Amino acid sequence: MGSCTAGGAYVPAMSDETVIVREQGTIFLGGPPLVKAATGEVVTAEELGGADVHTRISGVADHMADNDLQALARVRAIIAQLNWRKPEPAMAVQASEEPLLPAHDLYGVIPADTRKPYDVREVIARIVDGSEFDEFKARFGPTLVTGFAHIQGMPVGIVANNGILFSETSPASWSAASTNRAASPRTGPSW
Repeated sequence: MGSCTAGGAYVPAMSDETVIVREQGTIFLGGPPLVKAATGEVVTAEELGGADVHTRISGVADHMADNDLQALARVRAIIAQLNWRKPEPAMAVQASEEPLLPAHDLYGVIPADTRKPYDVREVIARIVDGSEFDEFKARFGPTLVTGFAHIQGMPVGIVANNGILFSETSPASWSAASTNRAASPRTGPSW
């Protein structure tokens, strides 16, 4: 919801989860004037350290919002998942919901030829309660899908392979590590 420059750029990088607003939020050590002075290159703040750069390329930001209201809604969803219920039941079980998409459609989602790719999000949508999947770092490392959902009312962390894993996508493994760290008592198994 604004710029993080110089020393302030380290704050989102050290945060557990970061939301950045498209064409408004930026993260960089030195802005466009410094880049021009040092290299002669003219870049915009968005090109240098905007939402697309940090949600898709660097992975510094975890969630991209289109506006402030969407960013605040995302922050509320993140806070709702925090493990703030201490000595009470380790897992808060909620009422189970049927997926919005029928499970028998899995036969059409997963190809018979196991060498053919498919979108693992389509599988997730057919097995989790209400087909609701709260994906973490959705734009970063597209071959690894991580996030939270409920199955039969039980909170679960999901780590799923979405195609061939290439060495250049290995930073996506950071996303999986974050999901596992967050899988304290508030979530069930990660798979």
